[in-house]
Amino acid sequence: MRGGSERNGEAPPGNLANPINKKDLNMTANQPRQPARAASLHGLVIDHTERPVVDELAALRLQDPSDADYAAFLKNTPSIAAIAVRARHHAEETARFVAMVQNTDEATFRLHVGQLFSVVILNNIANIAVALLPARTAVDRHAKREQGYAVLGTLDGPHDNPLRSFGQIAFGLRRVDPVQVAHDAIAYAATSERAPEEPGRGTVHSLEEQATLNAWLAQGIDTDALMDEALRHVRAATRFARSLRDDDLGPAQYEATIAAQEGAILQQLIILARIALAPQAHDARARLQGACDEMTARPQARATLELAMAMGDHLRSMLASNRS
Repeated sequence: MRGGSERNGEAPPGNLANPINKKDLNMTANQPRQPARAASLHGLVIDHTERPVVDELAALRLQDPSDADYAAFLKNTPSIAAIAVRARHHAEETARFVAMVQNTDEATFRLHVGQLFSVVILNNIANIAVALLPARTAVDRHAKREQGYAVLGTLDGPHDNPLRSFGQIAFGLRRVDPVQVAHDAIAYAATSERAPEEPGRGTVHSLEEQATLNAWLAQGIDTDALMDEALRHVRAATRFARSLRDDDLGPAQYEATIAAQEGAILQQLIILARIALAPQAHDARARLQGACDEMTARPQARATLELAMAMGDHLRSMLASNRS
């Protein structure tokens, strides 16, 4: 796989002089970086303050949702454009690390590699969040489409790479209407001067935040508890489907129940994707493949989970190779 958007023809970063090379950063460094604040890892001014990290999928999770919460979530999903801005930031930090690591000694590299893994994972989580969320506005449709092209731009190999197909489906890049694309791009350009702000959503972090990023990377994940949470959402969605089939619902109730059903399914997908991307979830594919295979009627959801599992598998392989 390679860095940079497949559409802009940028040359990828050079090979690293350390155990991680450019190819290992697949599905991560997908936007051009801003000028580095430090010329090398030796020049990083380390921030030793530990702060909370809220990844994009964690920000989307509902805690013990009611039926109304499911419906409200589906009808008021957060800005995809804002999530894409945060994804680009963490992609830029990834590319910034690659630039600074050239000719760095191995001891210094290993001292800072945890920061790299953290921003890589935060970027991947944001990319999957963008793919999962429905785009209802022109701005969000454009942001989702552009983020999808950026993710596809990280893929190596031939155009029949299975991940390329998953990415195209996940980000809605097949059978795109050129008129819609132009309309969405104009709408996005009108708002691009100011990045959307979303207080309380996902947090953004830089390589200097060593204590914060390393603490977050070291956190465990209870996959059993998350699978139980996903099953609760499945049961809720099944209950809503039964109500739609069997109950005598008025128009407003029917609409609210459909929204609640879709909200529950989206919450299930959020949990499954978080398991797929968790560095500690070494059995993620075994746990998730069955649920993924059941989504034959939802090709976009299935493709997104397949993409998340591939990202997670690769990141866990990177972590294992750098701990040996």
